Amino acid sequence: MLKNVLIVSSATSEKDKTQTSLIYLATILNKLDIHFDLLDLSGTTDYFDPPQEFFSPCDSEYWLSPRIFHEASWLDYYLPNDLAEFDAVFYSALFSPDILIHGRHSINQKKRHPNCISIIGGAAMSCLNDEQLSVISEAFDHVCVGYDVENLISKVVNKYIEKIQPNYELVDIKQFLTVYSGHGCNWGKCRFCNSAKLSNCQYYSRPAIEIAHDFEKISQLNGRIDDVMLSSDSFTQENLVEVASCLDHKKLNIPYNIMLRGGKWVSEEIGELLRKSGCTDVFVGAEALNDKMLKIVNKGTNVEGTMNAIKNLSKSVKVIMGLMLFIPCVTERQLDEQLFAIEKILPYVNAIEPEILSVVYRSEFADHPEKYGIKLWATEKTINDSWCYGLSPDIPWTFCNSNDAEIWFKFYDRLKCLIDGFVQPHYWDSIDYMRDRYGGNNHAIWKNRET
Repeated sequence: MLKNVLIVSSATSEKDKTQTSLIYLATILNKLDIHFDLLDLSGTTDYFDPPQEFFSPCDSEYWLSPRIFHEASWLDYYLPNDLAEFDAVFYSALFSPDILIHGRHSINQKKRHPNCISIIGGAAMSCLNDEQLSVISEAFDHVCVGYDVENLISKVVNKYIEKIQPNYELVDIKQFLTVYSGHGCNWGKCRFCNSAKLSNCQYYSRPAIEIAHDFEKISQLNGRIDDVMLSSDSFTQENLVEVASCLDHKKLNIPYNIMLRGGKWVSEEIGELLRKSGCTDVFVGAEALNDKMLKIVNKGTNVEGTMNAIKNLSKSVKVIMGLMLFIPCVTERQLDEQLFAIEKILPYVNAIEPEILSVVYRSEFADHPEKYGIKLWATEKTINDSWCYGLSPDIPWTFCNSNDAEIWFKFYDRLKCLIDGFVQPHYWDSIDYMRDRYGGNNHAIWKNRET
């Protein structure tokens, strides 16, 4: 039986944020009368601007090799030198860099204390394939995929644990907190996404009464909560109305934000209900504002519905719109039309987040790249970076036809002029970095060199 346990937070979580998984882990260990300490690595590395050491081409010697945990001594820079004796260490990995950092810590911990059991879980593990999980298992005793925290601990302590409500008094709660409201997507058919195919990650919506109970507990804490984010990637109309109505009834005045796909059902009345319940910000994953482009990614929405949703919400809450760049199979005309639609919606949005398309394992784009003019496993001039030595769901890719990239680069210049005031600089930085790596600004010279 475990007596003394260490919980290690995500290194890519920001300093002002509290991870939900830490609260659940602490709650279960407390119920089992197991002493625990928390090693908070929050803010150790910036997810939006990660150090270049975390990037690696897919033909490097450390790509998908467990040697990275043993030989990458540079990872020690992100870790504490003091390795105390524990029966077990639970690692929470939000993003791919966490896997490298935690893996190095686990290896170092076992060198100092061979009997220590190491366990890793979290969102970063949910999108990986069997080969990646096999590499990670070289550094950890248990690799857990999915959202079942109770089952994660049950495997280690050999004891069945019933479903629990998180105890928010066990962890120092920071200004920003995520409340678990569910996971997965009720649509699950976008060609860039793999959520519907992941094991243990099917769409789930947590009961509204449980979410409201969490909000009640949070309201009794230190009073420093600036914002709560509900974890769901999407909501159905029924789910959202139930949650918002329940929170409105409680009148707790806790500010929170959500993510929505957008759609015709998002009315002014829903926007007002969200406002009354405490919601301040809604992220709408538009991805594109052109119907033909939306069909390419199989978003299941249309421009009219998305724009109406944004307009209706904007009367009551702040709206952040997500845009996906470098979608394959688009034309200059479609991008021209999209630019016009973006200009029309600007008065109704507070911010825009333009991100480069990621091709991830088990998505339609990854399973059938040839249908969309995509080439996988590119080692140069890639649209996205190859990072974390293969321990990431992102597949290195590029366009088969360089003209497709040229069309997007031209659009990008016009887009940046139009929406620059709505975009945080790190989004532009990542695109500019990729552009320079792809061929710089003199694309004509690069194109002639290729031919």
